[in-house]
Amino acid sequence: MKRLIYLLPILLAACSAKQNPVKPTVLVTDLTQGTITYYGEYYKGLPQNVVSLDLYSAGISFDDKGYVQGSGTNLYISDVFIPQSDTILTEGIYQCDTTGTERTFLPGMDFEGNPTGTYILRIEDAQIAGLILCTDSSFVFTQAGDTTDIQFNLIADKQKYQLHFRGVLKYEDGRQHL
Repeated sequence: MKRLIYLLPILLAACSAKQNPVKPTVLVTDLTQGTITYYGEYYKGLPQNVVSLDLYSAGISFDDKGYVQGSGTNLYISDVFIPQSDTILTEGIYQCDTTGTERTFLPGMDFEGNPTGTYILRIEDAQIAGLILCTDSSFVFTQAGDTTDIQFNLIADKQKYQLHFRGVLKYEDGRQHL
């Protein structure tokens, strides 16, 4: 009985609510910088070219070695399928699916801890604070001169995320890395 009396304060302290709850990070939905990378006809037997999109919010930058700095949001889409005649995205609606047909992009997937397809990273103080794998999603791509506008309607675990990119995309040719 004496042991129970001594343990009671410890048990009550362990069950009490935290005095300083951690405020959840808000997902930054406005993306202002990014890169489109062209990979050509990446998949043998699939007659489409492939590009990737790597987009960031204003709070993210890179050091001289290419490491992420700051806090914000990164939206990455590894495989967007476009016609063989194109090297960049053209205006229109793109749908998330696994067919590899024109104007589609792959859903988010996790391969042994390595995300691919479509995913959102929440970054806090240069560290990954959260990963959201997106499925069943779409985006609308428009271009006015050098300025690209993309409205994303992303879905992950029945949660909807509306992200928006407006800015000038850097273009990279990724074929030399294959």
